[in-house]
Amino acid sequence: MRRNPILAILSLTTLAGCGSPPPKGIELLVDTVPPGASCVLSRGGPPIATVEPTPAIAIVPIDPTPVLVQCRRPGFADASGVAPVRGVGPGWTYSITSSHPASDYQAAVTVVMTPQVAGLPR
Repeated sequence: MRRNPILAILSLTTLAGCGSPPPKGIELLVDTVPPGASCVLSRGGPPIATVEPTPAIAIVPIDPTPVLVQCRRPGFADASGVAPVRGVGPGWTYSITSSHPASDYQAAVTVVMTPQVAGLPR
């Protein structure tokens, strides 16, 4: 019995699609109250991303370390917040889909900025 080469190619193509490259980064929504600030994201060292003006989405490299968000806006005191990591490594989804393990950050960070009173030092 002769085998169908189209069926074989289709099967190999389907199997090849099962493995995907790991994601390069994770989307993190950065918002400030009030909006319009400029924010720098880091992990306690050099900046890994910047967003301007807020609200905006930053793509941060995958890493199990929390992300520090530091924001500035004229007329407001500098403010900061942290995007904690919810879970790291393979879990139920990894075992079912064979997707690559990744740090799972909180989907959004909101930084509340306080108005700076005129005449007071910064």
